[in-house]
Amino acid sequence: MSKIIILTVDGGGIKGIIPSYFLTQIEAALNKSCYEMFDMIGGTSTGGIIATALSSPVSNGTPLTADEIYSIYTTDGSQIFVSQQGIIPDDYYPLYYANDGNGNGVEPFLQNKFGASTLNDARLNMQTLQNSRTSHVFTTSYTINSSGNSVPNPIKGQDYGPYLFNWYDAKSSQADDYQVWEAARATSAAPTYFPVAKLGGGGAPNSGANERWALDGGVMSNNPAVWAVSEAFRTGLASSLDDIILISLGTGSYPSGAGLVTNHQGLPDPDYGNWGYIPWLASDLDDLSGTENERGAIVNIITESVQLVSSQQLSGMQAGGLTYFRLEPSITREQSKMDNISQSNVDSLINTATSYLENEANEIFQQIVSILKQNT
Repeated sequence: MSKIIILTVDGGGIKGIIPSYFLTQIEAALNKSCYEMFDMIGGTSTGGIIATALSSPVSNGTPLTADEIYSIYTTDGSQIFVSQQGIIPDDYYPLYYANDGNGNGVEPFLQNKFGASTLNDARLNMQTLQNSRTSHVFTTSYTINSSGNSVPNPIKGQDYGPYLFNWYDAKSSQADDYQVWEAARATSAAPTYFPVAKLGGGGAPNSGANERWALDGGVMSNNPAVWAVSEAFRTGLASSLDDIILISLGTGSYPSGAGLVTNHQGLPDPDYGNWGYIPWLASDLDDLSGTENERGAIVNIITESVQLVSSQQLSGMQAGGLTYFRLEPSITREQSKMDNISQSNVDSLINTATSYLENEANEIFQQIVSILKQNT
């Protein structure tokens, strides 16, 4: 059996600059588009937007190239992060609009990019493209409701729980055939940053798929790579770990953000980690570098932990035959903010991605290029 080559991309907002740059270099090295190299493409949050853009009929019936996606991240951040500040009381509303009512915000942006194509439309379109290879695409999300109302006897997968917007299920059932923009919107509906995403249910611009209120997939799988291995088996693309080559792209890791100072945080927060509701959810607890974490330290810890766990699990699977590559540079605290769209931060992320591939990760990158040349 030939190798199944999988690409996955983590969540991280504007930090999508980093993996999109990596992909420009992979495409340049092989002189191929991603849909000609990967059997499966999956992503979470900003990685889900990248995954759908690499595989959907966005530009005259063809997916975007990595260069085109990279350009979006380096120039269009202000179209996605449209501030909702000024609403009183502001702490009760997310930082950014889904749609400000004037055609601005993440929803109009995604609708404009992806049009009305459904996930199954994207799958069928892929079959018409010369040298196409991609046969499965998914984005992660987490459902919190199926109607917006009380649900007396909630059903997992329908009313709550992890959900993958994906080609395999969209092919089989109209109930799962969401529009591509909906898959991208759901996976990037980060709590406190954007409103909960309402998808399906009929009525333009939504699809006729099942109504679903969803959160960013990062709340349970900011690194979607383990999902990809699971999907390879579920869809029949692979029958053993030996069949799989997995290339996982991160959006940068801020090491100090994965922990907190526990002994002496300073008043009013108790010492020695004796923290209750307010310190965990509202205080500016110091991270490992002693820098204020800003509000909601527990959210940062959870986001970092689900990312680290996936990478460690996959490293262990290499002993079972999995071929696994991970690219992720270390970044600073300022760079780690998913909504920092200032030009100085954009330039900084570009420099970090460039330097990382040229130096620290050059050997891994060359291994990735070599294995792709051998198997595509």
